[in-house]
Amino acid sequence: MKQITDDFIKSNNISVGKYLFEKHLDFYFQTKTRSVVSTCIDYLNGLLLLPYRKNMRKMAIYCCKCSNNQSLSHFLSTSPWRSADLLKSVRTKSIQTIGENGVLILDESSIKKSGNSSVGVSHQYCGNLGKKDNCQVGVFLAYFKKNKRMLIDERLYLPQKWIDDKVRCLKAKIPHEEIKFRTKHELGLEMIDNAIEEGIPFSYVTMDGFYGENPDLLTELESRGLIFVADIAVDTLVYIEKPLVGIPEKKGTRGRKPAVPQVLNTLSTRVDSLSSSIKGWKLIKVRKTERGYKKVYFKAIKVWRRQNKLPCEKPLWLLISKDVESNEIKYSLCNASEDTPLDELAKMQSSRYWVERAFQDAKGNCGMAEYMVRNWNAWHHHMALVMLAMLILLSYQKKFNKMYKISIPGVIWILKYHNPLKRIDAWEIARILNQDNELRRKARVSRLRSS
Repeated sequence: MKQITDDFIKSNNISVGKYLFEKHLDFYFQTKTRSVVSTCIDYLNGLLLLPYRKNMRKMAIYCCKCSNNQSLSHFLSTSPWRSADLLKSVRTKSIQTIGENGVLILDESSIKKSGNSSVGVSHQYCGNLGKKDNCQVGVFLAYFKKNKRMLIDERLYLPQKWIDDKVRCLKAKIPHEEIKFRTKHELGLEMIDNAIEEGIPFSYVTMDGFYGENPDLLTELESRGLIFVADIAVDTLVYIEKPLVGIPEKKGTRGRKPAVPQVLNTLSTRVDSLSSSIKGWKLIKVRKTERGYKKVYFKAIKVWRRQNKLPCEKPLWLLISKDVESNEIKYSLCNASEDTPLDELAKMQSSRYWVERAFQDAKGNCGMAEYMVRNWNAWHHHMALVMLAMLILLSYQKKFNKMYKISIPGVIWILKYHNPLKRIDAWEIARILNQDNELRRKARVSRLRSS
């Protein structure tokens, strides 16, 4: 492998600010009365350069000239720049960076929160913890091609009890048009429709079992002419021979004549009962890893899925894969054409892996889960800036990889070299400590008053 030189590091003077101006993204941070570009640069530097706890307090200390987090707080919570407009540009540039005809991946991410003031927070299932807890849930759309991945869109899930509490919504500054209940499946479909409307060229959509087990969502995707790969649970029922639907004949002389359509010629089957009888497994390499190739035993069976207790008209693929190392079996439904090669179907089923990597990138490199904000505007602003930070890293990696093989953490090291964190002097440390003492004093007084 070609050795990276120190001259290469020194000569590639990169920064968040340079990227914003070169790509004309500074435009999105111009409001009617002022520019918030400099505050945006401070915030992005905090997301990318701080090693841990990438909150506004630390950003103000190490990344801002004034060491005051009020400007950062205003930038996230109050400033009227539109995150939706920024994200539209981020999506366009992501496709240009990664390449066309990639894959859309629908998934959600939960972020644990204390208290009940943060917008959308509720005692609900938290995927990160694997149990119910106090958290916010965001529904996200990722895009990947080969091993490049990006989060490109988001929606904040609002539970029904938030929608019913108009005072709470007002305090969280939720726009009036957003105060309506939408399921996570509806939010996901909304993002997919948005991608179609913007002309994003993608090959298919993939999703985990929570979304894959919703037959209405799959029907909506089919009606749009989209190919999907949807994970399903082991107890999902399918038909393995073409079902004939009709009104059964009346048996005997008693009772009413049957009026409800039923399947007349076959019974539905649990998908896990099919894997035990499979003999023709094919060994397929689905993905290259650091330790070699990820291999699975794979089989595709033509089945008919169910909706409203009746079979759908068109057959589709039941994809069954068994991990070579763990023997874990995975089931998915896919409506790709009948002539799709088996190797391609196996790789399609394994592609959801990349959304987990995208979340790792967003949380590990870009501070996705480390925000300390409460209102609607701030949550969406933060998530848009996280995706912009991911795009900056990906773009610089693509530029550097023309000469050397450099990872995303490697790009961050080069950013740190050219954009060192602010040195803190004794006066500044004294000011910070005094501020901390005052905050603790106020907290003690507040607790005493409430007790």
